[in-house]
Amino acid sequence: MPSLTVFVATTRTQGRRANDFAHIEGPELVDLAMTCDRDRGNPDGGCGCARAFTGLDSGRGTTTAEVAVRDLTLVQYRNIFHRRLVAFGFDDDPDLRREAEQAADEMAHIAARWPVGAVVERRGDTIAVRAWPTTSTNGRRNLRQSR
Repeated sequence: MPSLTVFVATTRTQGRRANDFAHIEGPELVDLAMTCDRDRGNPDGGCGCARAFTGLDSGRGTTTAEVAVRDLTLVQYRNIFHRRLVAFGFDDDPDLRREAEQAADEMAHIAARWPVGAVVERRGDTIAVRAWPTTSTNGRRNLRQSR
């Protein structure tokens, strides 16, 4: 089966920032949370949406995500995004499907920039690596996975 590089929720590196949170159980697929007007431009705002990823199944938030490979095609991944938006109450129409496809494409493109196992955080419009994958023997970054 084809595989796709994606972001999944993780608790690895949680607590590195005082305002971290992890309300997602397990390695659930995530998207970027919508940012409210109150927190726009302020990742440390009270709501937390400008630093959050949202679970595609649960709708819950987390401040950390991990790069992972899943047995999915891009079409299947796009459908998961679409189903999420419909389940959260958005009107199902061609515009919504296009929006879901663009979001899925963007997340897959971003996730593919880092090696599997990298842990990332969101700070407003920026996604940055918090922890690089390590080998089990020497703690160094696994360069074979980053190519």
